[in-house]
Amino acid sequence: MKKLLPKLCAVLLFFFFTNAKAQSSISSEVGVFFGPAMFQTDMGLSTEFGAQTQATLAFGLSYYLKFFGSQYNWRSGSSYFSEHFKLKAELSYMNNTNVGFEPAGTSQKLDDMKARIKLYNAGLNLEYYILELEDYASFYQSSGAINPFVTIGIHYSYSQPDILVNDVSLKGSEEPYTQLIDKWQEDAVFLDAENIFSASAGAGVRFGLDKVDFSLEGRYQYYFSDVVEGLNAADDPANKSNDSMVFINAGIIYVFGKY
Repeated sequence: MKKLLPKLCAVLLFFFFTNAKAQSSISSEVGVFFGPAMFQTDMGLSTEFGAQTQATLAFGLSYYLKFFGSQYNWRSGSSYFSEHFKLKAELSYMNNTNVGFEPAGTSQKLDDMKARIKLYNAGLNLEYYILELEDYASFYQSSGAINPFVTIGIHYSYSQPDILVNDVSLKGSEEPYTQLIDKWQEDAVFLDAENIFSASAGAGVRFGLDKVDFSLEGRYQYYFSDVVEGLNAADDPANKSNDSMVFINAGIIYVFGKY
């Protein structure tokens, strides 16, 4: 699946831009977003709630491509695709320096151990809006308007994981890592930088304001890797699934041509 994602991304881009040429015009939006990113990793069993709320603050930049002009014009013509879909490209960064084992208090070695997750992300998302975009985006209707949407996406992440014991990194140390519990002492810690792909699905809502829009989105992101945090112990109950993340973010979007 990982090998197919770059090709799928290229096919999607070709399809969207080919479709855009069939429209009378296109328009753009740019924005910033931020919010809590909650990781589910091998630092705890998936059945433990605490293991699913290892949160950090993520932030990024977004670019939206709409497949019609920025101003409403009944003569411009439209299609169902242009009236309901946007293509969103994004760049984001997150750095969680305090991923602890959950539940705490299981053992002193586990309590002394922390994971660090640093991710640089690039994503391509397709957003489907419930209400027609051309009417929503026109000036005389946009202020105060609300438009719910759903989204799917594919993402590339450059991961720089680390494992620390009493705030000291294991990088540069040699196995066995006797500071860790048995299952992570050998062939289970991976601290090299990784290129990771992932897929996401989510939902949100867009609020139209005078010159900008406000968005609120919740997203589930599944990584095609189990070493986002640097751990991957064989035959471990906490290792049954790949790492994942829930990202809840708010954004401010500048809409070009919205006077």
